[in-house]
Amino acid sequence: MVKEKFKSKGGFILASIGAAVGLGNALRFPGLCAKYGGGAFLLIYFVALVILGVPLLNAEIALGRKFSGGAPKCMSSLKKGGEKLGWASCVNSLLTAVIYAGLAGWLFLMAIAVVPLAFEAHTLSQNEISGYFFSEILYTRNDPVISGVSLYVCLGIACAWGLMFFCLRGGAGSLSKAAKLTVFVPMALLTVMAVRGMFYENAKEALAALFLPDFSALSSPELWVGALGQVFFSLSVAVGIMPAFGSYLPEGTDIFRCSLVIAAADFFVSVLASVVMFTTLYGCGAQGEIGQSAIITAFSVYPVAICSLFGGNAVLNSICGVLFYSSLSMLAVQSAVSMAEAFVSPFASEFGMKKKNVVAAVCIMGGAVSLVYANSAAAVIVSITDRFVNFYNVLVLGAAECLLIGWSKEGKTLSDEVNRFTGKLKMPPEIFRISLKFLSPAVLFSLTITELIRLVLNGLGYPAWAEFGFGWGLSLAVAVTAFVISLLLKPRPLRVKRLPPFA
Repeated sequence: MVKEKFKSKGGFILASIGAAVGLGNALRFPGLCAKYGGGAFLLIYFVALVILGVPLLNAEIALGRKFSGGAPKCMSSLKKGGEKLGWASCVNSLLTAVIYAGLAGWLFLMAIAVVPLAFEAHTLSQNEISGYFFSEILYTRNDPVISGVSLYVCLGIACAWGLMFFCLRGGAGSLSKAAKLTVFVPMALLTVMAVRGMFYENAKEALAALFLPDFSALSSPELWVGALGQVFFSLSVAVGIMPAFGSYLPEGTDIFRCSLVIAAADFFVSVLASVVMFTTLYGCGAQGEIGQSAIITAFSVYPVAICSLFGGNAVLNSICGVLFYSSLSMLAVQSAVSMAEAFVSPFASEFGMKKKNVVAAVCIMGGAVSLVYANSAAAVIVSITDRFVNFYNVLVLGAAECLLIGWSKEGKTLSDEVNRFTGKLKMPPEIFRISLKFLSPAVLFSLTITELIRLVLNGLGYPAWAEFGFGWGLSLAVAVTAFVISLLLKPRPLRVKRLPPFA
């Protein structure tokens, strides 16, 4: 099997930025800023990004290059049996890809539906505009009972998986080419929205709310939990993506400089999206609606804001709506592609299968599973699955990975691999070691314990059967699947065929 490689350092950086930048940057990050004192959250997040996020990002990329494989191979090279942790990260990433593909299907449809919505807005109430997507397209309910399926959403999800198939089947080359579209175009579209937001009368008030720190918020434990946790989710570390991308690195690549560019782009898009959200919602008088829920913000709050961006000018409102939702849909597809790649690449390599065949199978089966997000209970299901798969599972896997890397023999010299092709600008080995060995594990374990206690005591507010079926059950499935894959790949002792004795 020919080993895939990015053709250039730029291709690797683009693909990695595409993997790191997603809906969390565009929707969840601004909501956290609004909830936790604007500038105070930005300050803590930036410091944590430098001290915690960048070292772990470098470690994963360096492991992928050093051992020339994905997360399972890298983790097993650090410790015997570590491949189980690597496969758990990969399986969890595949489930995340299924969720993102479902949301991409929603966003595709919203990019179309926002046009008639903008023209009909003058005849609708604010509640009708806010609930338009869920009532008129998804036909959703407020409980996990399935009573119908939206064919429109099925079509949108099928389109998302079709795009993912073409991005995945070409390997590293396709990933970097696709990223040129799914990185630059959303950035350009978000920039247009941000510039428009600057012309609102209360734009200064919006920017002050975003950037001026409320230092009294620093005493809130939730601020620290939110900022520290967002660093790991935002950079897409501990999910198996970066080791796979690291294995595709062209020879001579400066990992440390590349990681700084990736982290800077991730932070820039998060801030840019925050400017868009704050100026847009303040400009439309909807600043009180800014919330932490990305789903509610994207499909309930933004439609109301977009329909009043240019007053009664439906043409301009619809154009902005199409730009905004197109950018979000591209971010969702790119994230889904990267998450799927984290599983596809090591699975094809370890089982000696043609990658194109694995991609086809994953897209067909993943597409079928994603259709669960096209039924009337989809809003509830995505809320539960995303919380477990893309939050609780990542916390646990991240904590375990940091301990494994930080306390392994290879971890002691991993900074040498990071700095192998660097110039004067190097990753400080001592900071690298302390971050991986002590700081990141302590933060992730603290977050894990805090969130699990909160989950056990309070739950998510849904029926127990729904939380188990779409939450706890999926977490268990990730562990079981990883264990089974590890067993299938476990070397078996040779059986020596005994010849009958001579007569």
